[in-house]
Amino acid sequence: MEFNCKGRDSMKTVAVYGLTAGTGKTSVAKEMAGFIHQFGQKTLLVDLDLNKGNITDKLGLNESPNIGSWLIEIIKKMNTSPCWEITYKPEEIQPFIQQHNSGLHVLASNTKKNLDHSPFLLSSLEIIIRSLLKSAFDVVVFDTNSEVRDYTIELILRVDKVLLVVEPFGFSLQNAEMFLRLLVDEGISMDRFGLVFNRFPTFAEDDPQEISRSLGIPLCGVLPNYPNLSEKKNQTKILTTKKSSRFSQELRQVLGKVWGD
Repeated sequence: MEFNCKGRDSMKTVAVYGLTAGTGKTSVAKEMAGFIHQFGQKTLLVDLDLNKGNITDKLGLNESPNIGSWLIEIIKKMNTSPCWEITYKPEEIQPFIQQHNSGLHVLASNTKKNLDHSPFLLSSLEIIIRSLLKSAFDVVVFDTNSEVRDYTIELILRVDKVLLVVEPFGFSLQNAEMFLRLLVDEGISMDRFGLVFNRFPTFAEDDPQEISRSLGIPLCGVLPNYPNLSEKKNQTKILTTKKSSRFSQELRQVLGKVWGD
């Protein structure tokens, strides 16, 4: 089983979004980033859920440094410089990034809870996104929040692909259609989107292909049930290090469709 993003014109970026809380988007994001890293791609996983992000806990990382530390520094700089003049070179990003014991690079979860209401938040996050898109990583995977925020829309506008993670139980087609209409109104093309189910649906739940057709978004894959993804004792592990597992094989197929391979 091969996987390769190298030799392409530019960095590859994907935002993982859950239509509601509890879809498993964070587990999918970390496993996706870890899987890509295992194949030699220089990969960064970014926790852009500023309210409830828990990448730090799931990977057993230190609370600091994190994305909040970077935002605080940027906001201080904005007191004396306009935002469009603030830039970070690749080597200036490194102090804010941690490394998981697998070798995966991570911009960890925010711990500065008051930042969410800062009037400088959108501008400072734009600086972070802009800086990351000019960094030396081959692939950047963004774990987003499940709310439609200005900075989430800004991110979706900038990345190559958006992966919608669906939990079959309690899925609402109406809510999904409303979310997509909002994004279309913001000028976002549906060509950027892909759909992935976080587990096989039961006979009583909606068929993934039917949902894909109703939303007008290609189905990238249906991941096998993998209970260990949610077990606390395994939270600090990246389970796709076992490349031969069924979950890893299906995730490879998802990534192939995300990148158009």
